Amino acid sequence: MISMQFKRAGVKELRYGAVAAMTLAMLLAAGCEREPPGPLSFSEIEGPAGDGAAQPRLVTAQDGSGLLSWLEPAGDDYALRFAQLDNDAWREPRTVASGDDWFINWADTPSVVPVSENFWAAHWLRYQPESYFAYEIFVAFSEDGGVSWTPPSLLHQDGTESEHGFVTLFPDRDGVGAVWLDGRNYLVDDVYLYEDPDGNKLGTSLRYARFNASGDRLEAVGIDEMACDCCLPDVAQSDDGPVVTYRDRTVEERRDIVVRRLEEGEWQTPVAVGTDNWVIEACPINGPVIAASGDDVVVAWFTAADNAPFVRLARSVDGGRSFGDPIDIDSAGSFGHVDVVLSESGDAVISWLRSADEGIALAVRRVSEDGLPGETQTVANIDIGRPADFPQMIVVDGRLVLAWTDFDGAGTVRTAVAELDR
Repeated sequence: MISMQFKRAGVKELRYGAVAAMTLAMLLAAGCEREPPGPLSFSEIEGPAGDGAAQPRLVTAQDGSGLLSWLEPAGDDYALRFAQLDNDAWREPRTVASGDDWFINWADTPSVVPVSENFWAAHWLRYQPESYFAYEIFVAFSEDGGVSWTPPSLLHQDGTESEHGFVTLFPDRDGVGAVWLDGRNYLVDDVYLYEDPDGNKLGTSLRYARFNASGDRLEAVGIDEMACDCCLPDVAQSDDGPVVTYRDRTVEERRDIVVRRLEEGEWQTPVAVGTDNWVIEACPINGPVIAASGDDVVVAWFTAADNAPFVRLARSVDGGRSFGDPIDIDSAGSFGHVDVVLSESGDAVISWLRSADEGIALAVRRVSEDGLPGETQTVANIDIGRPADFPQMIVVDGRLVLAWTDFDGAGTVRTAVAELDR
């Protein structure tokens, strides 16, 4: 059972990055006293999803409104559905597509993204016919604001029997961009291998494609030939264009967080976002998240380097070209599964899952623009043994909107809102 709990938790001692420490020294020298961001007051609102719904995705439309998408059982099928937020109520849900051969996985979620007022994009996953493990990414487009959708088509064009998923769709120039994880590099002469004949490790690649407002494919390129296998990449829009963050992977199995900027149509070299030196010979199923406003970019992520779990946050003031030292958000039983947003005041709000006395807690914490963290708050307790959800957050009209999966009984997707300082 999930119960909404709006209580304060103790503040752990945090270490500050160089930028935050410099700001603190300047304020103290000027005789100013800083105060941490205050707690948020959450109110649950009735969600639009039916029984058995899961895999939520929250996005902010170009007009600033909020949209929630999810998967929901529909007889013997699964349906990709969505609803728009109207003040404190969700509008009537609509369906993009449904099928009985879809790949359903709590970590690899579909999405619906309003690219402009009329042009929308959606994606979902389907098992590859006659394969026991491979699955494919299908995309569809709408030119009437989600009322009707084009017939689905494949996002990727490699034609290999491999895994394709972990997709993020985002506005890209006058159309839509997509980044995803792609398993085609594991195939050598049509044989699925983890090393090539010379003993070199093979891995999942991070790839990119762009479509125009009519849904025509304009380009498709590789960004990184070896990325972490099942950590969802994320994209935010800075003043200079899209910035993607993902968990990188080296042949030594170091899996740390990097960002790349899309500048003049080219993906730039990766920039490290804190160097955890986390060496793990498996995917932690914990991708980083990113938010941006102008040249202000924040990235939050989970790491367990040296078997010590942390949730961390780093900030850039130059559009993702460099980052200050990370701030530790949580080091007490964190599972990760993070999300992050930026408020109008410049505060970052981080959500994540952590251990609780009974089950798992959905927690949030605010960090001011100059690096001062507020209290850790528990939004909901989830009666489940291990994380099987990626809670979502967006900011709509000065309010924080959250969505997560309720696993009690048949389960469904729950939503809540909180006012942010403007």
